[in-house]
Amino acid sequence: MYLLHIIKPDGTVKMLNGKTKPTFEQMYKHIGCDMIEMSKAYYPKYSNRKDGYVDIYFDEEFLMKEDSQPNVEATIAWKTWQEKTGHMALPGSLLHGTICIIQKEENETT
Repeated sequence: MYLLHIIKPDGTVKMLNGKTKPTFEQMYKHIGCDMIEMSKAYYPKYSNRKDGYVDIYFDEEFLMKEDSQPNVEATIAWKTWQEKTGHMALPGSLLHGTICIIQKEENETT
């Protein structure tokens, strides 16, 4: 089983369950795009890893959309990952729009 965490710019989070790992095609409608970019973030509550890191998926073209809203929570998690790992982004960089995180459920019953 997999959980798809959908984190909106306003801070609301929706979780969807599925038996298979979500594909990009399935995430497009939640993110509102047709091209996904992937990065990492520090989100211990959505991570099964000891370091708390997750893969995040978001609209690769968010800077080209007039109605794009900053996603403060996701930006903080992304910048925290950068600080912890020595990665860097351009000063002032923010993530915009809806962010998705895929989490495999650890305590699955088969």
